[in-house]
Amino acid sequence: MVLAVALVATAACGTRLPDSAFVNAGADGGTGTATGNRGATGTGTATGTGTASGTGTASGAGTGTGAGEGAGPATGGGADGPNQASDTGVTADEIVIGNITAVDGILGNAFAPPLRGLQAFVQYTNDHGGVHGRKIRLESCNDSEDRTKTLACAQDLVENKHVFAFVANNTRSEGGAMPYIDGKGVPVFFGLPISNAASRFPHYWSIYGNGCPRDGQTVCYNDNIYSTTGIYRWFKNNVGTHKAAVFYYGLIAISADAGNFVQQGLKLEGYEVTGYDVNFANPNFDQAVQDMKNNGTDMILDVIDDGTNRKLCDTMQRAGLTVKAKVSTVVSYGDEIGTDFSDVCRNSIYISGNTMSYDDRSNPAVDEFRNAFDTYEPGQPLHQWSLEGWMAGKSLVEALNTMGAAPTRQGLEDWLRGLNNYTANGLSIPIDFIVKDYPNEPTTLEPDCTSIAQWQDSANGWIQRTGPKGDCFDSTFQYATKASDRGD
Repeated sequence: MVLAVALVATAACGTRLPDSAFVNAGADGGTGTATGNRGATGTGTATGTGTASGTGTASGAGTGTGAGEGAGPATGGGADGPNQASDTGVTADEIVIGNITAVDGILGNAFAPPLRGLQAFVQYTNDHGGVHGRKIRLESCNDSEDRTKTLACAQDLVENKHVFAFVANNTRSEGGAMPYIDGKGVPVFFGLPISNAASRFPHYWSIYGNGCPRDGQTVCYNDNIYSTTGIYRWFKNNVGTHKAAVFYYGLIAISADAGNFVQQGLKLEGYEVTGYDVNFANPNFDQAVQDMKNNGTDMILDVIDDGTNRKLCDTMQRAGLTVKAKVSTVVSYGDEIGTDFSDVCRNSIYISGNTMSYDDRSNPAVDEFRNAFDTYEPGQPLHQWSLEGWMAGKSLVEALNTMGAAPTRQGLEDWLRGLNNYTANGLSIPIDFIVKDYPNEPTTLEPDCTSIAQWQDSANGWIQRTGPKGDCFDSTFQYATKASDRGD
């Protein structure tokens, strides 16, 4: 089962809300297994439990000025001359990076795609000479969606494997380790945020950017997350939607909160909105589908899991209900849509997000990923998260190249701080980490951009529906919702 990320709004500093968040986050204790991969050495077992300790010194947020559009800033921190053992995890001929991914667990391998993309990038890079004469060694650890194992993985990777940084972490139990990782001052570079940790901890640098202060104490401002309405405006303007239905689990707090969040954004954009509380134990959509047929619903958004989503689509199929748009987010963004969803749903499924579609091979940066993925991860299913794992590795190397012979964690975070309109050379909408004054900005002061793709049977894949840097709107609404978790 893949738990669909159901938060379809573009969040200014918020989190993706995967269906995995609807599973009880409490987990039994145990040990995490270091999975390793091609391009990595030193596999083993992460053992030990404990409490987060230590303090970090570098602030995550900043007011950095940007470098050229699409590319990252030059930090000026690299020393000339021979390569140096300049920081933890860095030697003259190697740099060690870490990754924590739920390769298996309650939701199977739902969280594995980013690691596959990162593995492909590491091997591709090493086969092409490495970075500034250094090979990259990737140490990965499988936490099986278990908070205790997540902490054990982090402790092993920090204290035994001596990683320079974490890259493209992806696990629903990330909160089990984030206080420890942040306290040790280890950067999480372009992590894929499942919780609100990316809006709280100064050393967590989300792959989607973030405009929160990240003081380590509260989520964004006063444990609120701030979101924007550009995604809803896009559908209104480009697809002609005006009457929306939002499905959520009323008895599961994070789903109920997300359902409220989505409805609030839709209403700000002038939609007529009906919310539907789904029975998690025994979902039945007969009455809701009949209601939608009667009231002319033309857009469906949801914060429910993939299995229940398929039941909704099956009910729509039986009733002959079609809509202009059925909107989901990146966790559902894979080739399995073509086989797992009924045909009445399938061709109306849109995905909103931050990155360009893995099927858009007219984009040179995407085509490079696809060629390398075919070579280094043969037979693995295509998924948008794999492209994002590749992007995380590629951006890391871009940052390292600015530091030359002597890369440091401080230099890495300075590079991140200085990003402005960064697109990873065409893989992402523009992102940065410049702190925004969200509580005093009811509308956006800079463009609100989104990347949207639609499944089409005629193409046997996804069609990019927005431009090469996404589609952007000026002065969309910016609104607060209470954070459902604090990222720990």
